Amino acid sequence: MKKHLLLIGLTFGLFFTSTQAQDCTNGRYLVPAFTVEKIADVEYGSNFGQDGTTVENLKLDIYLPENDVDTERPVILLAHGGSFIGGNKSDLETQCTFLASLGYVTVSMQYRLINNLFDPVLIADIGLGFKKEVVRAVHDMRAAIRFLRKSFEDEGNPYGIDPNIIIVGGYSAGAILANHVAYLDDENKIPTELVDYFNDQGGLEGNTGNPGYNSTPQMVLSMCGAILDTNWIETGSQPFFGMHNTDDPTVPNLEGQPDIGFPIPVTLQGDSLMYVRALDVNISTFYKSYAGSGHCDFPLESVELIVNFVHEQVCEGSLSLSSYEKDLDFTIYPNPANELFYVKIPQNTSEWDVYVMNMVGEVIHTDKINAQEDKVTLRVSSIDAGVYIVKLLSKNGKEVHKKIVIQ
Repeated sequence: MKKHLLLIGLTFGLFFTSTQAQDCTNGRYLVPAFTVEKIADVEYGSNFGQDGTTVENLKLDIYLPENDVDTERPVILLAHGGSFIGGNKSDLETQCTFLASLGYVTVSMQYRLINNLFDPVLIADIGLGFKKEVVRAVHDMRAAIRFLRKSFEDEGNPYGIDPNIIIVGGYSAGAILANHVAYLDDENKIPTELVDYFNDQGGLEGNTGNPGYNSTPQMVLSMCGAILDTNWIETGSQPFFGMHNTDDPTVPNLEGQPDIGFPIPVTLQGDSLMYVRALDVNISTFYKSYAGSGHCDFPLESVELIVNFVHEQVCEGSLSLSSYEKDLDFTIYPNPANELFYVKIPQNTSEWDVYVMNMVGEVIHTDKINAQEDKVTLRVSSIDAGVYIVKLLSKNGKEVHKKIVIQ
């Protein structure tokens, strides 16, 4: 799969307290301000490879902002592409170095790959074989997340991380991997044909290493990625960022089979459908499509879009599940709307900023609901017809979204 410039592509609180907003003053996480130190080949775990008998030692490259006074920084953990048959953690050095220069701790991980396409077991059912490879890779990324949290709790935090904010992402195969780590988060979601394999390999968590630590990420960055089932994304799931070429021939932007030089008989749902699902279940999300039949063929502006989305999530302190208002009784009516619509919060006790945003995230209208008020009227006669997002943001970082259709 083609390499590209930008490839970044909760139930949390078992061990750590709820995260607070990061210090984002002076352009931190937006503007390159640090030189970067690379710590290469840090072993984070090991496990059996494709043949079930050969042990593979798995390693990370860790990139740190040098001379940084902040000692608890968000982590962005990235996985390379390569169709689950190739690629290397060194492929992401440019991306990791840039993100670390903004103030993040960035990590590029190696994970187990299919190293024998002519294995008779794989050839007998290549679709199932690739699904099993994703299971192995998911177990490896979960072990990498656990390794980072273990380093914080038991080893004196040598990498200066905030264990409450570990963002996973990647491009192509790496994005598919990150999506499954985040949203395939319950045994009841495991596809029937994979239940036995999951059980043999150590369940959802796997046995790649670092047992006993939490493996839940706080956000997903998916560059030309996909997932087996968008219904795994639920209310309360992690924020999702997706980017895709509309006619990607390798990983489908909508629904279809991946093609790595030959089609893999597995049906995937691409970033655009993941975005629609994220909107439907009211999680924080952003999606950008680019015309054309490239694979991860994005212009330079894509870097800024991703940096801005991550900055917004990190700096509002909203990445811990406990900081979201999951059960807010928030309604919009009428929907569709013509001249005006109402945002209503029965028995409201908080102050909320109200934003109306278009589908590329631009704010086109703002308002406010004060504490003890239960309704605000938004006049939209000057807004073009289309689908928009209404976002409510409280002063302590709680955030909810719903769609509104304006006619």
